[in-house]
Amino acid sequence: MARKSQKGKAPPRYDEAFKAGAIRLVTEGRRPAREVAQELGICIDTLRSWLRNAGVGTVRELGQASRAKELEAEVRALKKALAQREEEVEILKKSIGIVSKL
Repeated sequence: MARKSQKGKAPPRYDEAFKAGAIRLVTEGRRPAREVAQELGICIDTLRSWLRNAGVGTVRELGQASRAKELEAEVRALKKALAQREEEVEILKKSIGIVSKL
C-alpha cells in the first residue's frame, strides 16, 4: 500500500553537495554503488545516473578501466620484448651465415 500512496508524487530533489558526496563514496571509497545507495536511502538508478552525469562509472567499471590500463602496459612491454628477441634472432641468423661460409 505504501507504494501506491507514493505514486504520482514527484521524486525528491537532492542538492549538489549530497550528490557530490554520494559520488565520492563510490569513487574514492571504492564502494559498490548499490551499497552506497542503500546506505543513503536513494534509488540505485538515481545514483547511477549521477555517476554517469559526473563522467565516472561504478566501482566495477572503475576496476575494469584500471585493469585495461594494466593490460595495455603489459602488452607494450611484451611487444618491446618480442621486438628485441626478433632482433636477436636476426643477428644469430646472420652470424650462422657468416660462420657457415668459413
